[in-house]
Amino acid sequence: MQIKLCKKYPKKNKLVKKLTSNFPAASIIMESCIDMCKYCKLMPTAIVDGKKVKKKSIKKFIKTLDKK
Repeated sequence: MQIKLCKKYPKKNKLVKKLTSNFPAASIIMESCIDMCKYCKLMPTAIVDGKKVKKKSIKKFIKTLDKK
């Protein structure tokens, strides 16, 4: 699983820690922009295996990725 995160998300460090603990085999990449500027400053957003994913909280974000 490849996860591209935006550097502009304020809680990015917490998100990265949660992702690495839940998905140790995933490739996590921090990018300066993932073309979701309206959302990346407000909520966890990422491009996961080419698909855009956004959720209101880190917990919901992890649950969504867990289903994939």
